[in-house]
Amino acid sequence: MNFKQRDSRSRGNKPVKTEVRGKNPRYKSEDSVLEEKKSRYSAGREEKKSRYSAGREEKKSQYSSGRERQKPQFSKDRKSFEGGEKAPRVQKNEQNQNFKSFKKPLKEIFIWGRRTVEAFLSNLHQQGKEIENSKYALHIIVDKANKAPSQLKPSVESAQLLGIKIVPHQSNETWPLADSGEELNHQRICLKIPEYPIQYISEAIEVIKSANSESQHGCVGLVLDQIQDPRNFGAIIRSAAFFGVKFIVYGTDRQADISSLVLKTSAGGAFSISLIPAVNINRALQQIKEAGAWIVGTALGENSSNLKDLPIDRAWVGVLGNEEKGLRNEVLKNCDYIVQIPGGKGTVDSLNVSVAAGILIHSLSH
Repeated sequence: MNFKQRDSRSRGNKPVKTEVRGKNPRYKSEDSVLEEKKSRYSAGREEKKSRYSAGREEKKSQYSSGRERQKPQFSKDRKSFEGGEKAPRVQKNEQNQNFKSFKKPLKEIFIWGRRTVEAFLSNLHQQGKEIENSKYALHIIVDKANKAPSQLKPSVESAQLLGIKIVPHQSNETWPLADSGEELNHQRICLKIPEYPIQYISEAIEVIKSANSESQHGCVGLVLDQIQDPRNFGAIIRSAAFFGVKFIVYGTDRQADISSLVLKTSAGGAFSISLIPAVNINRALQQIKEAGAWIVGTALGENSSNLKDLPIDRAWVGVLGNEEKGLRNEVLKNCDYIVQIPGGKGTVDSLNVSVAAGILIHSLSH
């Protein structure tokens, strides 16, 4: 009986033929081969783990030493650096000054329309302040003779006196307002300005104190609570400027911001009145009341007073609310009087907010 026959009759594990270099072939069982593989795998795994741990410790030490080199060393009293230089320190008055001078940056605005541009340029002349001419540009559409139309000559001459660049255009193709989504009645003239100058609540406080000291009674200002339509915003500014209102405080949340459309709708009235943005309308109302003004809000309701019954021997500030929702409850609590515009006897029980603003200002001033 040969070896192969004896192997086929064996009852144990099936032998596995292996070749060993330099020796004759020999046979191992599957269990022994599996044990060898496990041992080699365990040894290799332990070796990889040790190399990974060593590399991680090396990187950690390098990172720690690098941070120690970059970290500035302070002395115990923390008043100076290790090298002897004094640590930078900001004084309180500098912080207050920076806070007061902070202004939200505004994108550049195009003012269009002959009357609006003339009003803005006239306001610049009255202020007598030097402007950065490079940030302004007057765009006009010239006639076939490459000259400015006679209606635009006052604006052109006023801009030239201020040193503002005149940019002529042959057609609407190069016109800066050509990409606007709607057709604008620009009247062939528009003025690019870097930003619209805004004021602060301190301006309103000074106006109220001056009005009380000089016994100037009537409506001196308005506060707008979430007026969202820019055309309504501009129409309110126009009515306020017509009746001589000195300032308008408007919120920055859910409120139409100063834009080209607002300035155009105001028909130049925005350039003769202080426009004051306020983050917190209720806080602004409290400051206005502390300055000596009386607050009157407009709202529909049974508890509203008659507008004609209000005394006129004091400085008033009117408050107007959203086009749909009106004044918020928090704003109503800060009002001294709540009034209703008389009328509403027909099929319509309310007015447009810009119309209501004109009636309110007129009633408080007469």
